[in-house]
Amino acid sequence: MNCPVCGKEMERGILYTDSSRGLYFLPPGGKVGLWASERGVEKQGGIVLDGPYNSSLPNRSEVRGYVCRACHKIVLEY
Repeated sequence: MNCPVCGKEMERGILYTDSSRGLYFLPPGGKVGLWASERGVEKQGGIVLDGPYNSSLPNRSEVRGYVCRACHKIVLEY
């Protein structure tokens, strides 16, 4: 799937919200544990789209979708 904004290939994965304060993307197979910084997400090939960089709250939800690594546009599956 190509990005509707910049035309580059979008990557399919899972978008996680962290207590409605953060938004993170991980590719398929990525595991979300408790991370203390954005490096925990980025080490797994993920992207920190928006969020706190110090979180130990277990209240998370997830949705599948696509993310463009170039411009960070998001297309959700529903």
